[in-house]
Amino acid sequence: MELSGVGGDVLPRPRADGGPRVLAGGILAHNDEHRIERSVRSLLGQQLPDSVTWGRLWIVASGCTDRTIEIARALAAVDSRVQVVVEPERRGKAAAIGEVLRRAEGESLVLLNSDAVAEPGAVAELLAKADGKPRPFAVMARPTVPSGLEGDWAGTLRWMWDLHHELHLEMLADGTGSHLSDEMLLVSLPATRWIEDGIINDGSYCAVWLRNHSGGCWYAPDARVTIDIPRTPADHLRQRRRIHVGNAQVGARLGRPPTTAGRFLLENPRRALAALRRALARPRGLRHFARTSGYELVSHFLAAWDRVPPRRNHVLWSRIASPRNDEGERRGEAPRAPVGDLEVDRRVRVLFEVSRMFGTSVDAAQLSDLLPERGRTPSEELAGLLRRHPELTPPTSAGEVGLGDTADHDRAARGKRYRLAAEEILAGPLGWLRPSLRCIGLTGSTAYGRPAEGDDLDFFVVTRSGALSWFLAGTYLSLRLDRLRGAGSSRPTPCFNYVVDDRRASGEFANGRGLLFAREALTAQILEGDTYYRGLLAAAPWLGLEIPRLFAARACRGVDVGPSSAGLGIRILSGLSFVPLAAYLQLAGLRRNAHARAEGRPQATFRTLTSPVRIAFQSRRFEDLRATYEGAVVASSGYPASASSPRVSTLR
Repeated sequence: MELSGVGGDVLPRPRADGGPRVLAGGILAHNDEHRIERSVRSLLGQQLPDSVTWGRLWIVASGCTDRTIEIARALAAVDSRVQVVVEPERRGKAAAIGEVLRRAEGESLVLLNSDAVAEPGAVAELLAKADGKPRPFAVMARPTVPSGLEGDWAGTLRWMWDLHHELHLEMLADGTGSHLSDEMLLVSLPATRWIEDGIINDGSYCAVWLRNHSGGCWYAPDARVTIDIPRTPADHLRQRRRIHVGNAQVGARLGRPPTTAGRFLLENPRRALAALRRALARPRGLRHFARTSGYELVSHFLAAWDRVPPRRNHVLWSRIASPRNDEGERRGEAPRAPVGDLEVDRRVRVLFEVSRMFGTSVDAAQLSDLLPERGRTPSEELAGLLRRHPELTPPTSAGEVGLGDTADHDRAARGKRYRLAAEEILAGPLGWLRPSLRCIGLTGSTAYGRPAEGDDLDFFVVTRSGALSWFLAGTYLSLRLDRLRGAGSSRPTPCFNYVVDDRRASGEFANGRGLLFAREALTAQILEGDTYYRGLLAAAPWLGLEIPRLFAARACRGVDVGPSSAGLGIRILSGLSFVPLAAYLQLAGLRRNAHARAEGRPQATFRTLTSPVRIAFQSRRFEDLRATYEGAVVASSGYPASASSPRVSTLR
């Protein structure tokens, strides 16, 4: 991929005498709807030296199936410096960088990963380090772990990146090293083909390419860029495995391997050991070193296995799920596109359409809570809404669709009875199972406060690690015995339609899943484990993009949502009960679906999803509801709706 220049020459770009130096930007995105705005704003919000000005910032959105393109275009609509390039199919990060290089104009280019945030002053530090350096060159920023993360795992990764910092202080001290991290890079322009399609590690490739072309690799340790880190050791191994394969690819393509930590130790043991001694002097340094070394050995073995034919393709990879922190969420608490009247009206249309499906009215306060804007007050939003939609007033009678403060009193009263019934179930037949729970709550029509006659009592449950099958088997048995005794005959039918192990819970919430998931998550009525549940919400800041006010009211930062294991005996019993439980649920689902079809009620059919860490029921009614939520976005924006992951509706 070429931007300018001929053959292998890299020449400085001339500029008018006395004019400011132009700085280009590039961000490569794939399904980053909850990240892209924070990354863009972290660049454009930088305080640049007086002699430097931003040119164009190119966002390359590759193969996106969520709202990334919509958000990027909204950012471009309010800032002419932002330009959007859409790749319908994802071809890899190297191909996306090539798209930026072909378009970037100016003297230098800042490349920022879409899952990273440039800290204040970072770009100025990169420019200061590059000042006076011969071209071609690249300057890397210092990747840092978010400061608010707690726990031993976060501590180990923080130590690993501290060692990374110490090593680069040594290996890039004179610009002759051949290793760069790609989280944030400043590269000289114009550039000619320092990247080719199919490259896994663009930073390592750039470093070796520069070394082969007499260029310089530099390090600006005060240019900090905050990065997402793997949430679990398994994610870390997957990431390191890909990096090792990518480093081997660089050596094969360019005839020279990048300077990794191990290679630096062999080539310059004195300086490498000096860096290691400084890292080991940090708190718990020896323990973190032992753990990091163990993971490196395993990931090297896995990478070696991946290079055995048939080789695993690492050019396209899935994003790691990452924990969140107070500081990071203050930056991106509600990472959102600029919201105007069109977006508000779009949200109103879908909420009213859903209300028509359920035959309820729309309460003014609830409507305001569900709107996408958080800059204006509820009264300002509703005033503007009513000016644009006079048909919504005056308030209509209960049971009809309209804007008003009067609700369907029968449904509201039923909602209170359902809540009391749920509390009785939890305290009574399920009381002995409560030690196996992290949290339990109500979703669906009961959570909204307006269940219809005959609606099920929908439960959402997070169990302790290893207790899911045990909890469900015990639940079904206890409720059956309770009903045989006649104690539960007057209660609504309880439906445990979404039960997840806490090993899986944070991952279920972490990635963008659309308005329907956000509304259910933020309106769930938690009966037990409310603090834990608020922590789950806080670990998913994309919810603030969809419903800012409810997210601000419900989420609670700083809560440990890591796995909490059940006792050994419970884990053994749960493992033994999974297969018969899953078989029973699948057979029961087939029987109920056959009855529903025979009775001419296809909307009552559902799918049963079973695994050791999640058991759920996905109904046809839910699919229709999700299509309604997403259809308004498709009709209004012209962009594809997000491909939400399967979720659970009421079991009919």
